[in-house]
This record gives sequence, structure tokens and C-alpha cells, in this order.
Amino acid sequence: MTMLHQQIKPRRAFGSNALPSQQASGDATSAASKKPSSKDSQTPPQTSAGSTKRSLTFAIGGILALLGVTGYTLMRQPSNAPVGVAARSSTTPTSSQTALESVATKRSEAQQKLDGLSSQQRREEAKRLGLLTEEEVNAILHANEKSWYLEPAASGTRLRVDTNQVSSNEPIEDYLAWTALRSSGTALVAGNSNSDRHMFGVFDGHAGYMCAEQLAARMGPMLDKSLEVIAHLAEKKNNGKKVEFAAGDKALVRTIRQIEREAGLAWDRIPLALTAAFINMDYELVNAALAEFRKEQQLMRMDELLGPAVSGSCGLVAVVDTEAKEVVVANTGDSRALLGVRLKNGTWKAVRLSQDQTADNSNELARMAREHPNESSVIHRGRVLGGLMPTRAFGDCRYKWPLEVQQDLFPTLYSRGHRYATTPPNYVTPPYVTARPVIVKHKLSDNDKFVVIASDGLYDQLSDAEVIATVSQWYEAHSTKSGASESTLTTEDTNAATHLIRAALSTDRLGHRSDTMIRRLLAIPPPHSRRFRDDISVTIVTLNAEENN
Repeated sequence: MTMLHQQIKPRRAFGSNALPSQQASGDATSAASKKPSSKDSQTPPQTSAGSTKRSLTFAIGGILALLGVTGYTLMRQPSNAPVGVAARSSTTPTSSQTALESVATKRSEAQQKLDGLSSQQRREEAKRLGLLTEEEVNAILHANEKSWYLEPAASGTRLRVDTNQVSSNEPIEDYLAWTALRSSGTALVAGNSNSDRHMFGVFDGHAGYMCAEQLAARMGPMLDKSLEVIAHLAEKKNNGKKVEFAAGDKALVRTIRQIEREAGLAWDRIPLALTAAFINMDYELVNAALAEFRKEQQLMRMDELLGPAVSGSCGLVAVVDTEAKEVVVANTGDSRALLGVRLKNGTWKAVRLSQDQTADNSNELARMAREHPNESSVIHRGRVLGGLMPTRAFGDCRYKWPLEVQQDLFPTLYSRGHRYATTPPNYVTPPYVTARPVIVKHKLSDNDKFVVIASDGLYDQLSDAEVIATVSQWYEAHSTKSGASESTLTTEDTNAATHLIRAALSTDRLGHRSDTMIRRLLAIPPPHSRRFRDDISVTIVTLNAEENN
């Protein structure tokens, strides 16, 4: 397995002077946009250290880092692009660099105006902030975009991938990941991405970025290892061949066997591998890390080992298998995957490949009631124990660890800056949250043109139909087979994900689009911007891509 594309971000030290990014909560809304919902609304108590106003220099430096202007980048296309991958990444020319520096200055000045205001005052003041210029908006939108092609191994189906992110939190809490997986049980040659099976993931962090960061780096290898273990178990079952597993794989083997016993029938390999990878990944983050810390008792490793467990993340992974002509989606949380289908009459249809796992989902409400009978507060104010929006998530040990463990470790974790190391009210029968995914399998047809994978920040702004309509506009404008005239269908962005994010940040709650709206929204600095929009991370996979797409 070769990890060929993953998102990276600077790590932050934890301690009394470096607190994890706290998501905004409350009822503040923008007159121009839909308000994103904070995943965990329970605001932790403030630390004893008083807050001080940032200096102009410090604020500019922080915002530049957020925009990707420093040596850190929010996404990275590997410099040693493997054979068969046409890597096309947007560079940041001098003019864009200058524009981003101008944005940082404007946001710093805006932050000084917004700091210390009440929610109502902040909403009113945000309307009076100066708008960004078109050049500044474009510099932000193009700073992190990437496009590349994936060549097939045997299927003959070529994929195009477009990704982009625009942050609201500082640092951004979303991560994107891509991995070329083993194709039909055959190991990939190192440095060669030619495969008919690819994993695309979006990991939307909350209560900080640490959990999502780990998922983006480790889910691809975990999924590939799951496929390998399943293949070995099948070989053992069919041929009676003795198979020895490495010590580090035994927990994964147990998970796979347990899933098969619960199902009572033979699973398809990819759904089984995805389910096992999700469950085992969360076990490593929440339980194995806890056991390792308790064994070592090294305070200096507490943040490294337990930080991802205190943090949390939704996770959605789509495996596109062009040889089997199918896409399999595993979802834990409220990120979403959509399929763009072009019907025979030329119109477009949005097909959901995942369901949001929140209290708005009747199946999730019923599951929570079954697992926690006689607990009327298990869903309170539409959230798990009144705090967490998604009913399934990675990390979030405050909804999983036994109470005695929390009482033992949370005071120290909290004192070290982990502000979500607090026990929810009415905590009786943990765990309340699971990382086990819901699987959707779809057989691809010639009418299926692209898959959109995105964090919920996108869907806070656009409906499913609006997402597919927007991407289909880009698709037809860049397709030689669409029959569309270049004069009637044009898009200013060569990257499909950028085109979609631009539309999302330009669309109000009534569906009206305005350039003024995106210029205003992107002018609002973090953390205040979180009251008006969420991080947005998008991957678009064009199926059977043409040369000019």
C-alpha cells in the first residue's frame, strides 16, 4: 500500500499557554448566510489565565498561517508524484501572496473591532466590515486547491480528483486523505499509484484538530491492512492454510472475526474492511492509547497519547473500485457523500451515498433509545447528553470512557489545555457514542458521472440538489462529450472543488447568489468567522475522466 496524498498541518504544543481551538457555539447567525452548527455545544469553563488582546503582528502571523502563506501548507501533493499520476497543483504566484497578506491585515483589523462584543453587537459589526476584493477572494479560494489524475491498473477507467479547503477555525479542523489501495488482492509496487481501487476520506474534527489529524494519516494504512487480513483469513478458510498474524494485527483480526459473527453471514470484503478499520481505528485512539499511557505513566506523553481521544472527529470514507464498478461509503458522523447522475433527458439527479448520523435521523434516535433505555436525557436539545451533535464519532472520550477514568485523568488533561476534558451531565451508561460506520454500497452505471465528498460545512450552505447542480455546471463546461457550448457554459475555476466552494460561500439561505456575500464572509476573522460559517473541505472524483476535464 502506498500513501500518496494526505493533508498535513503544523502540530500545536499543549500547555497553559496553548489551548486547543474551541469551536464557537450559541445562537449567533449571519443575516447573509446559514449558521453552521457547532458539533459540541457544551462550552467548557474558562481557564484561570486571563485573555489578552493579540498584537497586530501576532494576529497577522496567525492568519497568514491559517491561509497557508507560511512554510506550513494545509494540503500537500507529494513532490515525488508516483508513476501514472498527473499531479496538477495550484502554485501561489507573487500577486496571490500579496493578496493573502492584505487579507491577513484586514482580518487583523477586523478582529480588533469584533473582540469583546456581544453576539448581537458582533453580528451588526460584521455587516459593517470592509469587503475583500475579488483578487483577495480568489487568492483564498485557490491557495489550497489540488487536481490530479489516477490511472487504472486493469479496468481502463481513469479518475480525476479535485480537492480544496477553506478554513473558518484556526487551525482548520478538517482533513482530507487519499490512498491507492490493493487492487484485487495484489500488492501495489512502491511508488506506483496505478490501481483500480482508491480510498477518499474527509475527517471533520471538533473540540480541536488532533483526532482528525490522526485519522487522515492512519485510516488509509488501516483500511489496506484490513483488506490484507481479510484476504489471509479467506485463504485460511478455503485452503486450510495456517496463517500467522503479527502481534500488532491481532486486535484487527479479533475485530474482523467479531463483525462476521455478529452478521451471521459472509460480508463483502470492502464493507467488512471499512467497518473493521473504523472500529479498530477508534479503539487505538481511545482505548489502546489510554492503556499505553497508564502503562508508561509518563506525563510528558499525555498530550501525544490522549489528545486525539479528548478531541473528536466525524469520518467519511468512500472506496471507488473501477474494476468492480462500485463505490462503497462508510460514514461515521455528519459529513456527506453525493453521487451526480446525469439522466437520459440531460437533467441531473443527486443521489445520497450516506446519511447524516444525528438526532434528526430517526434510525439513530431509535438506536440510542435501545442502547440507553430509561435515560430520557440521552438525546437532549437534539444532541447526545445535550452536547454532541453527531451520534457517531471517533475520539470524544468524554462520551466513551468509564466515569472513574474520567475522574482520574480529566483534571490533569484540563489543566494542560484540553478544554473538552469534562464529563457531560447525566453520564450513566457509557459509551454513548460509537465510531462504527453505516455502509452504503452503490453499483456504478454509465450515467454516474462524479462523487462529491465533503464536510458538513458545505451542506450548511447548499442543499444536495444545489451541490449537484453546481458541480454539473462545472462538469459540462469542461467536458468535450457534454455537447455544451463554451459560450453558454463557462466557469472561472479550473478546479471543480473550488467552483463548488465559491458557490457555497456566495449563496444565502434563500438560494440567492451574490459576490458581495463571499467577499463579506471571508473578511470575518477567526474565531468570529465560526459564527457565520464552518470549515469547508471538498473532494470531487470525476468517474471515467476525459483528458481535458
